[in-house]
Amino acid sequence: MENTEIPAKKYLKIGAVSTIIGVPASTLRFWEKTFPQIKPMKNKKGDRFYTAKDIVVLKEIYYLSHEKGVRLAQASKKVKRNEEWVNPQAKLIQELREFREKLIRIKEQLE
Repeated sequence: MENTEIPAKKYLKIGAVSTIIGVPASTLRFWEKTFPQIKPMKNKKGDRFYTAKDIVVLKEIYYLSHEKGVRLAQASKKVKRNEEWVNPQAKLIQELREFREKLIRIKEQLE
């Protein structure tokens, strides 16, 4: 998974979200059909706009499916739409990865 932070924008297009999560846009569209928790807004053209909550849910799906090896059917049961669902261990791992990336950037700047 990409270790990029969620931008401050209220809504993000699918291309930006796929970069943040580290999966192709087609995977995000598939997950949207598989997981009822993901409901991006769509404009009249059909462009998808994801919120920060959608991105958090997508990161959890990525963690469960790609890093833990959980099947999508099981991951769908584990992922909920509110803040209570966040796996504390997954959240801690993500925070540590982001911290590591910041340290690497600082080290590169010092060199």
